[in-house]
Amino acid sequence: MERKINYQQEMISHQHKCIFIHIPKCAGTSIEKALGHFEGHQGRGGQDHRSMREIEESIEDAGALSIKQRIDKALGRGRFSRRRGTNPNNRLVVTRKQYEEYYKFTIVRNPWARAFSWYKNTMRDGLKRKRWGFSDDLSLNEFIHHHAEKGLLRPQSHWLQSIDGSIHLDFIGRFENLRHDFEKACDMMGIRGVGLPHEIKGSGESYLDCFDGDSIGIIEDVCREDTVLFGYSFDGR
Repeated sequence: MERKINYQQEMISHQHKCIFIHIPKCAGTSIEKALGHFEGHQGRGGQDHRSMREIEESIEDAGALSIKQRIDKALGRGRFSRRRGTNPNNRLVVTRKQYEEYYKFTIVRNPWARAFSWYKNTMRDGLKRKRWGFSDDLSLNEFIHHHAEKGLLRPQSHWLQSIDGSIHLDFIGRFENLRHDFEKACDMMGIRGVGLPHEIKGSGESYLDCFDGDSIGIIEDVCREDTVLFGYSFDGR
């Protein structure tokens, strides 16, 4: 039976029984917007960047836990929730049964294009530059040398791996084939008629002309697991 979109659902979406892993700079904001994740949220941010490991660690499995374990887990969820900002949907959790049954998907991206997109997005946002301590004239290659493998520039596998190090997803789409792959995920969830907005537009500049040799090598080393898992190379071939 076809399920119609309802802008009251969330990521984690209990209505559509799915978990979307939002890797930064992989069109996740547009997908969360399309699936109603920002309903009830105002202001900056609001994205849910929890990794699969964090989703697993928040699983509500109280029946199998001792009283002390339940208290410790509740306290841990409280600390985690305070880090999630003001969007209440970022605090949603799943039960063990829901985790096993929900449709789990993500979007991945060429690691060099992703690093370039994060750099450009940060440099045009004064608040982000201040938060990260970036100078106004920080070059891409300086950025790569000092910040690769940190924060949002960690390898994409960081967001996808479960506690045991494996990847348990029903679908991994590609940024390079975004609309087709998002539609494919929606079809698998029985969702129809959802348009994909372009929430954060890039500069249109090609990353291929902006990296020097050292920076190409740094991203290759840091994101080696991503290139092996998803078959990416610097030139996109």
